[in-house]
Amino acid sequence: MILPETGDTITTEKALELCQQFSLDYLTDRLNSNPKKYKDWIFDGCSGLPDEIMGFFTGCDWKDITYNCCLPHDLGYAYGDPGNDKERKQVDLKFFSDLITKAGMKKWCAAGFLAAVRTGGAEEFGLSFSWGFAHT
Repeated sequence: MILPETGDTITTEKALELCQQFSLDYLTDRLNSNPKKYKDWIFDGCSGLPDEIMGFFTGCDWKDITYNCCLPHDLGYAYGDPGNDKERKQVDLKFFSDLITKAGMKKWCAAGFLAAVRTGGAEEFGLSFSWGFAHT
């Protein structure tokens, strides 16, 4: 599996491959059930943060953060069920856990990232990285 570079377009087909790679079975099922419901989007790494610099400030390998934590989190947000706050919270808590277990981030630092996504990723903001952003 080839992981996307920052700036790459994520089509529904590419998203299906990525969801399968990350064992996001509920998203794979969702995408397969209605692929025309979703639009293409641009992978921006860890939304709003320069990935390489983020690695420097956290003491973690930025590629681990970007590809093992942020990319699966972005998939969860892109194809998240609009209005489903419980699902969004589960996606965010998985992100927090991944930062610690897959990127080796200190818990206090991961808690800062969790607070940022809980605030900045709110569906009400309608940003390019808000909850459910790939829905048409």
